[in-house]
Amino acid sequence: MHSEYDVEEMFLKLEAYFGFVPKIFQVLAENPKALKAYVEKSEVLMMDDSLPPLTKEFISIGAASALGADHCLATHLEAARNFGAKNEQLLLAIMMGSIIAETKALATSLRVYEDFKG
Repeated sequence: MHSEYDVEEMFLKLEAYFGFVPKIFQVLAENPKALKAYVEKSEVLMMDDSLPPLTKEFISIGAASALGADHCLATHLEAARNFGAKNEQLLLAIMMGSIIAETKALATSLRVYEDFKG
């Protein structure tokens, strides 16, 4: 009999998508109700077929790179590799995210500079 908060069942779904259970979900399992909420939110995005899974992973890699989220970056690099990504694609996704982060910093700083100089 499965409970409403069956951690094992949620882990099987995650493993089916990622090829492993990411650390964030492992820790959230200490609170099965919170884990279920997070898994359901993630599942809505992971299962949406508007974009192919590998494209979603490239977006996740770029975002993790831009945010400096090294654990997320490692998770999504591994997931992308499981979906067939090549090293040059992974590197490009990292560089795209990083250049957006750099551009954001420059755009904000240069606007402050322009206001400052009068």
